[in-house]
Amino acid sequence: MLVTGNTVSAIVNAANQHINDIGGRTVLAFPDKYFSTPLKQTMYSLGIKKTLVGPRIATTNSNGTMSLTRNRNVTVTIALNVYAPHSMGGEACSVGFDKFIDFVVRTLQINIIDAGCSEVEYDQSIGTNVLKCYFTIERTVSETTPA
Repeated sequence: MLVTGNTVSAIVNAANQHINDIGGRTVLAFPDKYFSTPLKQTMYSLGIKKTLVGPRIATTNSNGTMSLTRNRNVTVTIALNVYAPHSMGGEACSVGFDKFIDFVVRTLQINIIDAGCSEVEYDQSIGTNVLKCYFTIERTVSETTPA
């Protein structure tokens, strides 16, 4: 059940196909190696912050008996760091967060059940403003059958 890694990778790949919509490039966690100095456009970094796997979902059969399916609800909280050139100001991070969340909801049609951010900070080591955020999605996934 690779729902978390596959989900994050799929969002990163889709976001990079819509760079104009969100205004910058998206990378998987540990973005420092991807930064050009000075940063010229907004960049987004995604990683897994938390995963909660629920119990198997029970269903009622036609004869009235209960059985467990191979399906589970999975809640994934994804860390989203928004980096913007210092020259654009801290507001560029907030605008970037709005664009990214809008992209996930409207373009990818993923239901976000929670989202939030901290305050904009200046990262002197890479000379950018950064806004540390998260968003939470919930999916029903099926376990693979045993070998």
